[in-house]
Amino acid sequence: MATQLVSLEQMENTVGRMTARYTEQQMTTQQIDNYINLAYTLHFPEQFKSLKLTKPYVFTTIPNVDTYDFIYEEDPTEPSTGNRTSASPGNIQITPPAYCQGYLLRYYQDKTTFYNRWPKLSVNQQINTGTGVTLDTYSGTIPSFPFLRAQLDIFGNVTEAAVIISGFDDTGYSFAFTDVPAPNSNTGSLVDANGATVLNSTIDYLTGDYSFDATINNGAQIFASVVPYMPSRPVDILFYNQQLVLRPVPQQVYQVELQISQQPTQLIVAGAAPELDEWYLLICSLAAKLIYTDFPDPEGMSYLQPILDEQVQWAQRRSLRQMGSQRAQTIFSTPGYRNWASYFYGQEYSGN
Repeated sequence: MATQLVSLEQMENTVGRMTARYTEQQMTTQQIDNYINLAYTLHFPEQFKSLKLTKPYVFTTIPNVDTYDFIYEEDPTEPSTGNRTSASPGNIQITPPAYCQGYLLRYYQDKTTFYNRWPKLSVNQQINTGTGVTLDTYSGTIPSFPFLRAQLDIFGNVTEAAVIISGFDDTGYSFAFTDVPAPNSNTGSLVDANGATVLNSTIDYLTGDYSFDATINNGAQIFASVVPYMPSRPVDILFYNQQLVLRPVPQQVYQVELQISQQPTQLIVAGAAPELDEWYLLICSLAAKLIYTDFPDPEGMSYLQPILDEQVQWAQRRSLRQMGSQRAQTIFSTPGYRNWASYFYGQEYSGN
């Protein structure tokens, strides 16, 4: 059996010596462990790009669903409530190339450019007329289906409505209802301008069927504004607001693959070691820096900083040597090959 070169106990001793905390009274082992794991999981992957932490990110699409969450944090906090929502894995960065069923996708991070190419062109059509009856039921079919559903953020909150049912008459009366998609469903409900759910409201994004109970002035014209689409295999992908948006909207189940730089998923526990033993001194240096952040010591920090800078450079060497074995791709690397030439111009070949 091979001898273990690095252990948590050794890292605890190193951090203790770096920060002159030699006894449990000065700082407990549990506290040092906490600093080590904070440094390892949060700060360490931000210091440099390691091929060891570069992994494929693969997911399958759902027919007629265009948006998929990409979570940076393992348990992100929802700003409106302050509650932490369980999500995984923790990711540092997402990068192209992106593939769908083996076809190279055009990759965007600028919302303006993406939606200039795929504009959300709405169709506004009259679908009914008000009766003036208290809580009358209005139902029917919205033409131009299927149509897009409301955009949700990673916490399930509506950020942009896609279906607007509105009405008005010549007396100045008007109303507007917007859609809220149901989880894991092709249907949704309607809410009014105050966010209250409209009674017995349903809307089917695939068939266009709608129904709701409301009191609407007699003779008021009722309109539906929707964004119709034609599902197909995606050729473009947008990364925005911690989400991936595909166009065209997927028609079937497709496999999409990108690259990510991922956080280390395993904390260092007793008897364990980091994924690469050579990282241990960098992690110890980062842990020591966190300690000096909480307990300022200019003299100790001046001693530590050169060690930290050197260890960052050493940790990069393995990845740099690996990447240095191949020439960096440019538009001239593969003359006449459309895939790479168009990729660097932002017009990646999609197979169509």
